Amino acid sequence: MTQPHLVIIGSGMAGSRLLDEIIRRQPERFKISVFGEEPHPNYNRIMLSPLLAGEVSKDEIVLNSHEWYAEHNITLYSGERIVSIDRSKQRLLSSAGTEITYDQLVFATGSRPTSISANGQHLNNIFDFRTLEDVDSIIASAQSSKHAVVIGGGLLGLEAAYGLAVKGIKTTVIHRAEHLLNRQLDARSAEMLRLSLQERGIETLLNTEVEAFHGIACVQSEALSSITLKSGKTLDADLAIVAIGITPNTLLAKAASLEVARGIVVNDQLVTSDKQISALGECIEHRGETFGLVAPIWDQARILADRLVFNVQSDYSTTATPTKLKISGIDLFSAGEVDGLQQDRVFVLQDETRRVYRKLIIRNQHIVGIVLFGDVQDGNWYFELLEQQINVNHLLPTLLFGQAFCSSLQQTTDTPSCESADHFFSDTENQPHSALTGATL
Repeated sequence: MTQPHLVIIGSGMAGSRLLDEIIRRQPERFKISVFGEEPHPNYNRIMLSPLLAGEVSKDEIVLNSHEWYAEHNITLYSGERIVSIDRSKQRLLSSAGTEITYDQLVFATGSRPTSISANGQHLNNIFDFRTLEDVDSIIASAQSSKHAVVIGGGLLGLEAAYGLAVKGIKTTVIHRAEHLLNRQLDARSAEMLRLSLQERGIETLLNTEVEAFHGIACVQSEALSSITLKSGKTLDADLAIVAIGITPNTLLAKAASLEVARGIVVNDQLVTSDKQISALGECIEHRGETFGLVAPIWDQARILADRLVFNVQSDYSTTATPTKLKISGIDLFSAGEVDGLQQDRVFVLQDETRRVYRKLIIRNQHIVGIVLFGDVQDGNWYFELLEQQINVNHLLPTLLFGQAFCSSLQQTTDTPSCESADHFFSDTENQPHSALTGATL
C-alpha cells in the first residue's frame, strides 16, 4: 500500500517531539515531510539562555541533525516557509516554490515574541530572544555593550538578563508587574529572587514600562543609546532584549480559514476545524488555554501520535506544570496556584537569612499550589501530591518540612505523628494565611 503523506509545518520542539513519538510507534506508517522557517534542523529552544550565557555550545542543543532526518527517511525543507494552503486540494506551497500535497497535515508553527508599544524600535541593537539567530546577534552586540536592558521579568527575560550579566554587562530588568515572576512566585519569594539577581549584577525596575527607545547616528544607521520609561526615568542602554511573552503563531492558519481565537482552535483530539489538519504546541488553543511550557506539549505529541498512527482517540487535558529558572545558583520551584483563595490553608516557612522560602496552598485537604525558593529538594514530591490530588490532611502541618521529615515521624512510634502534630502550629481553616517566619530548616 502507498504510504499516506504526513506533512508537518514547523521544525521546532513540538514538531520534532511528534516525529519522535511517531517513529517510536511505527516508523514506516507515513511518508513524512517537514517544513521549517529557520535554516537549520531543530534544536532545543529552552537552551537558548544557557547558550547566551556561554554554558553550552550550538552543537549541544541540536535535537535532530540533517543526518537524523535522512536516516529516518524524513524530508526536511529547512529555510522554507509555507505561504499558502489549498484545503480543498490538500496542497501546500512554500516560499521556495515547493508544491506538495498531503493526506494529513499538522500545524506546529509555535509562537512569536509579543511586541511592546514603544517608540524607536527601528533602532539597531534591540532584539527578540527566540531563535538561534537572535542569540548570535545578541552575542555580537554584547561584545561592545556596556549597559543592557531586558524588558520582561518572566522566566525568559530573567534568563536573558543573566546571560548578559555574566558577560560583565551592566544589566537592568524592566518589569510592568509589582514583582518578578508574578505568575510563578508570590511577593515574598519574588523579593528573595530580586536580591539574588542583584548579587549577580542584575538590577530590577518594577511597576513600569518602556515609553521610548532613543538612538545615536552610526555609520549607516542609528543605534540604541538610551530608553525612557513611562515613569519618566531615563536609562543608558546600548543593547535591549524584549522578552515580555509569546503569542501563538496563527497567521497561516487564519489565511487557510481555520478556526482561530488566541491560538489555532483544536478539540480534545487536537483536530482543528478541518478534520485532515491537526495542531499542537504553542500555536494552539485548547478549551480556551494556550501553552508556553514543554511538559504539556510533550503530552500533546504523545496523544496526537497515538491517533495518527493507531487511530487511538485519547482526550488531551491540561494538568499543572512545574516551572524552574535556569540561572546558576538560584533554585526555585513553582506549580499550581500562587496566592490561593481566602478559604485556603496556606502554610509558609520563611528564612530570610538563608533566603529559603516554602509555601504550600491546601484546599479541601489537597495541595493546589507550591512555591519554593532556595531549597527545592522536595519539589518533585510536592508536585506528585498535587498532580495525583492525594489527600494530605494526615501530613499537616509538618508537610511543610518535606518528605523525609514526614516519613521519619510516621515511622517512629514514640514521636507524635504528622496527623497529631497540629499543636505545633496555629493554622486553622479560619486562619488561612498564618505562617512560620524566621524558621530554620
